[in-house]
Amino acid sequence: MSATAMRGGVIAWWRVGSLAPLGLALACSGVDVHGGDGHGGGETGAEPSTPAIEAPYLVGDLACAEPSHVGATERELEPGESTELPVPAGLPELLADIRARGGRPGLRFDTAAAGRLLNVRVPVRGHQVHRSADDVDEVALDLGAVTVHLTHAAGTGGGPELVLPPTLPLDQVVVLKTYARAPTPGGLGGAALTMVSAFDRRDEAAGPVATLAIDDTVPQAREADCDALAYELASEVPPVAVSFPPLSGCTLDECAKTRAAWLRATHDLFRLRQMLDFVAASPPEERAFLWAAEGGTETGERLMSYESEDVGPNTALQFYFGPYADYRLDAIRVAYARLWRTFHDHEVGGLTLDIECTPDGPGDICNTSRPGGHHAVKSNMKLCAKAYSTPSQSFDVPRLVLHESMHHMFVPWRDNTPRLSPIMDTHTHGHGALCAGKLVTDKGYGLKKIKHLAGYENDRGDDCWHNNFAFRNNDTYAYAAATLGTYIRFGYLGRWPLEQPPETEERLPDPDCGMPGVTTPPPGFSDPLSKCYKSGGELVCPGAHGGLAPGDLDIAAICPPL
Repeated sequence: MSATAMRGGVIAWWRVGSLAPLGLALACSGVDVHGGDGHGGGETGAEPSTPAIEAPYLVGDLACAEPSHVGATERELEPGESTELPVPAGLPELLADIRARGGRPGLRFDTAAAGRLLNVRVPVRGHQVHRSADDVDEVALDLGAVTVHLTHAAGTGGGPELVLPPTLPLDQVVVLKTYARAPTPGGLGGAALTMVSAFDRRDEAAGPVATLAIDDTVPQAREADCDALAYELASEVPPVAVSFPPLSGCTLDECAKTRAAWLRATHDLFRLRQMLDFVAASPPEERAFLWAAEGGTETGERLMSYESEDVGPNTALQFYFGPYADYRLDAIRVAYARLWRTFHDHEVGGLTLDIECTPDGPGDICNTSRPGGHHAVKSNMKLCAKAYSTPSQSFDVPRLVLHESMHHMFVPWRDNTPRLSPIMDTHTHGHGALCAGKLVTDKGYGLKKIKHLAGYENDRGDDCWHNNFAFRNNDTYAYAAATLGTYIRFGYLGRWPLEQPPETEERLPDPDCGMPGVTTPPPGFSDPLSKCYKSGGELVCPGAHGGLAPGDLDIAAICPPL
C-alpha cells in the first residue's frame, strides 16, 4: 500500500484495493497549470484555495435523429415493480470501514496501465455450432487475427483448437481474447493477441476451462484484426473486458473506429456508474453533498477552461441531472444499469443490438437529414458518415453510441406516484410562476438544453418538472458519461470528490488511517466489467496474465494530517 502526499501535506491518499481492474496512463502534454491566481481556483474545506488546471471544453457536434416513439407512454408501476437497484455487495461496509479507521473514502482513478491489456468477450451462439461427419460438435470461431476451433475431441478441427470438457455444451461457452501492448522507448508497441481462453458462461467464476497461448507458431492475420486496430486507436483506455456488438456494412477503418468508440463508451459508462454507486453506498446525510461535488486532478487541482465556466462544474453529477433527490438517484442508477446490460448482452427489447456503418440507402436518415447516427429501428443502430469524419473521435462518437443505446428504454421511478417512463429526446416543459406559461416542446440535445433541464427554476424556486425530464433525456446520460469518462481517460480527472462532506463531529487524527484491513474488496464482491471476482483475498480476473495484473481498486482512503 502506498500514499501520495497532497499539497501542503494536508491529506494523504492511501491506495486501497480496487472495485474494478481499471487503470489509465496517458499523460496529457501541453497542459497549462495555474496556481491560486484568480484563474478559477475556489475555496475548499481543506485548503484556503484550490489551484486549477486547464482542461478541454468538451462540446459534441454530432447530431442524432430521434426514432419514432409510438406507444412510448408513461404508465403507473405494476405492484412489485421496484424503483431501486441494490448497491454493489459489500461497498457500504467498505466505506464504513474506512471511516471507522479515521479516513474519508473517495474515488481515485488509477492512470498507471492505459493501453496495456484488453480482454474481448466473444460468446458462442447456438447457430455457430456444427456437427462434423464424425458426429462431434464443433465451432470454427473467427477471432479476427485467427480462427480457433472449439471441440470436445482433440485433433478433429485442425489448426489452433480449444478442447473443452464434454459436459460443457458449446453454445454455453464464452471465449476471452486477451490482447497486450508492450512498452517501447517510443510508447506502446502494436496490439498482439496473446491468449485465448474459454469459460463456462454458467459459472465464469470457476475460471477458464481451456486456454491457448498465441505465439509466433500460430499464424495470424494481424492486418485484418479489427479489434486490435480499435485497441490501438483507443490507446488511452485502461485494461477492461468488452463485448462488441455485431457490425454490418463496415470497412476495416469504420469497424476499427466503431469498436474504438464502443470500447471508450464502455469505460465511460462504468466510471459514471462508479460515482453513482459511491453516492448510493454513502450515508444518506452525505449524498446531496456528493451529488454536487466536483472532481479534480490526482494532486488536488480543480478543472477549468478559458473557453467556458462549465469546465469544473461539469465534473459534478448535479451539472447534468439537477439537484439531488433519492428517487432520481434510484432511477438514474437503474437506467445506467440497463444501459450496461445493453453494452454487454446487446439486447434491446428482446432483440439483438447490431450496428450498421454508413448505410447507402437513399431514403435512410443518414443520407437525408445527415445526422451522426440514429436508432430509428429498435435494436438497429446506424452510424453515418459524420461519425467517421469528426475530428473528435475520442469524445463525440462514444457520446453518440451512448445516446443511441438509450433509445427504446424505460425507467421506473417515483416522486409521488410510482411510474414507468420512456427515456426520450423530446420533452414539453412549462415555465413561469405557475409552470404553465411559455410551453416549449423541443429536443434536449446539447449542453445548453441539458443545463436548462438540470437548472431551471422560476421565481418561486420551482423547477417546473424540468429535473424530472433531465433524467429521462437521452443526451443527458450520454454527455454525463462521455464527459467524465473522457476527462478520466486522458488524465485530467484523477479523484472525486475533490472536497469531502463536512464532519458531523470533531475527529482526532488516527495513525491507523488507511492501514491494512481496508485493502481488498469485501467478500462476495464481483465486478461485471471484466468478470473479476474475490477469491482467497485476491481479485481474480479472467485473461489477466504475464505480469499484467489489473491493478489496485479505485477506492481510496483520505487521511487527515497527523
